[in-house]
Amino acid sequence: MRRFVTLDLETVPDEGLVAAVDGGSGRPYAEQLQRVVADRRARTGGRSDFLPLPYHRPVAACLLEAVEEGGLLAVSDLEAWTDRKGDEAAFLGRLWDRLDGATVVTFHGRGFDLPVLELRSLKLGVPAPRWFAGARRAGAAGHLDVKELLAAPGASGAAPLDLYAKLVGLPGKEDVAGEDVGALYAAGALDRIAAYCMTDVVQTFLLLLRHRLLEGSLTPDGYAESADLVKERLPRLFAGRLTAGERAPLLGFLARCAPYFGEPGRTLRRRRAL
Repeated sequence: MRRFVTLDLETVPDEGLVAAVDGGSGRPYAEQLQRVVADRRARTGGRSDFLPLPYHRPVAACLLEAVEEGGLLAVSDLEAWTDRKGDEAAFLGRLWDRLDGATVVTFHGRGFDLPVLELRSLKLGVPAPRWFAGARRAGAAGHLDVKELLAAPGASGAAPLDLYAKLVGLPGKEDVAGEDVGALYAAGALDRIAAYCMTDVVQTFLLLLRHRLLEGSLTPDGYAESADLVKERLPRLFAGRLTAGERAPLLGFLARCAPYFGEPGRTLRRRRAL
């Protein structure tokens, strides 16, 4: 039996670090952040205002767990954490325990999510010895970055999650994108952020399923049954593991994933009929 944990983070700039970098000027936070972003833009020649990883403080994290056994990859659990639900250090401790022995699944997690989690653990003094001792930090078997799996060697470049999702019939990014998280957080819309984060996690997992069909890790029947289990189990998991506020934006999400679920099933039925 092999466990897979698909994860995604949503972050805002660390208020304490922004203030420290601004020299403890006492300026309002919005002005401090504006100065930090302007400095970043200047240092990159105007090419980017994306802040370096130490600035990123998680405000939401979503996890989807699945178990591979008997030729199926079956969804078994999920979790949505926000900084309104509990202490960040306690969440990090639980997360490192949960990842122990699991294959981590991300989209661009090698470049963002996992180093952010490590840096937050560094800041807050949260030990993660099993993570650093094992192959999970760098080994291909312990971490499947779907962005890397889908970027063909020698191709012109990887695409964003939104484009890969739409390619296979998933809705991709809808009314919220990563650049909206800061404004949503300022407005106190943590439920909306968590729901958005969960859609990214589900779509990353479904892209992994399709890739495992492509590479032969799942047979066509195993893939179809695994996808059916997603449709069957996610509504119950949403109901049991998410708050009402988190569930509300997810209403209809699985229905909008119908093109992904439908066509491979029709292909299989045609094959069985021949």
